[in-house]
Amino acid sequence: MVKRVKYIFLVFFCALVATVAAAQNEFCKRLVNKGYDIVNIENSGVRQFIANRSYDDPELTGNYSYSVVRTYSKGVSSKPAGLILEWDSITPVENISKLVVTLVETDQEADESILDQDLTDEIVRYYYPPVGRYEYLLCNMRPDRYFYYKLEEELRDGQRLVRKRGKFYTQGQVRMLRVDGMANVRDFGGWRTSFGKEVVYGRIFRGNRPEGITYTGKNDFVKNENITADLDLRGSYLSQSPLGPLNQVEYYCTNNQRYKLALTSGRSALAKDLDIIAEVLMRGGNVFLHCNHGMNRAGTLSFIVEGLLGFSEADLSRDYELSSFAYGNSRNSTYGAMLPEIRSYGRPGDDLAQCFYNFACSLGVHEETLDVIRSIMLDVLPDDPIIVKAHRR
Repeated sequence: MVKRVKYIFLVFFCALVATVAAAQNEFCKRLVNKGYDIVNIENSGVRQFIANRSYDDPELTGNYSYSVVRTYSKGVSSKPAGLILEWDSITPVENISKLVVTLVETDQEADESILDQDLTDEIVRYYYPPVGRYEYLLCNMRPDRYFYYKLEEELRDGQRLVRKRGKFYTQGQVRMLRVDGMANVRDFGGWRTSFGKEVVYGRIFRGNRPEGITYTGKNDFVKNENITADLDLRGSYLSQSPLGPLNQVEYYCTNNQRYKLALTSGRSALAKDLDIIAEVLMRGGNVFLHCNHGMNRAGTLSFIVEGLLGFSEADLSRDYELSSFAYGNSRNSTYGAMLPEIRSYGRPGDDLAQCFYNFACSLGVHEETLDVIRSIMLDVLPDDPIIVKAHRR
């Protein structure tokens, strides 16, 4: 009987996926006919890994000796895909002061004249290809958005010459970022949660140590993503954030443990982390959290935040394993030991998200703090049932 139910569910799931894919294909055809390029932000390895639904099988979800990620991550970097801009120019290189790509993002179709309007920082970003180059990889975009761009030469006499204009639409889910001088950087957004909501993009990011970030990396990541807080999980290490000075980046430092040790003897650091994240989000800022590699201590804190947001056990594993594309590791029993600890905070009838909520409360974190994180990251009002029902006891 159980096998028959699984079979029926699998058939239904495959049919649903096929229906959604067909609708997306028609949507993309319409956009292509209107002159849009279609860009998938995920590289091929990440895309195939996310499409593999093995971890949705309950028999495999809790088996942390089982992993499929190396099938896809071997030889594939964590770098995202993007759009390669190519252009011609007759301007002598010595006459060019700089190249500027203006990129405008919208959630609805717009006219290309939007590029010539006065724009707010929320929808426009700027990139600066090296002078003397005639191609540039445009990346780090959010998925399911419309983009309009122009590439200009700014001459030493003050003139600006447009060398290329265009528009494209993005697809994908996992938003890994190229940040010059850093690795394993990705956005928390895009995951579907048990509350029926998707986590919003562009508010919390994770990655490795930022000491090597270059000026280009600061522009493309810190400036364009409006990073305002650096949450360093490595203890007393730096006196200020390496992510400045293009943005005024506040530096926070906590001394975190990893995996089950973080949930038992490292509880005070986790409590402080959640307070910091909520405070920054509430002020309208964006957070970058990191350790040395962005995998163990950062992976543990990410696990807690994602659990609060309603990630399934399978998606908690998927997101944790995305670091394999940078470092080659796969999930293991050390990582898996956290789930039984979290579930021990549940009561009869509690789902996994409630277990995470109960655990966070046990750290001494105020319910209002947890509500802020859920409300902002799931884009719901404070009186939404997602928030209110979490307070059940």
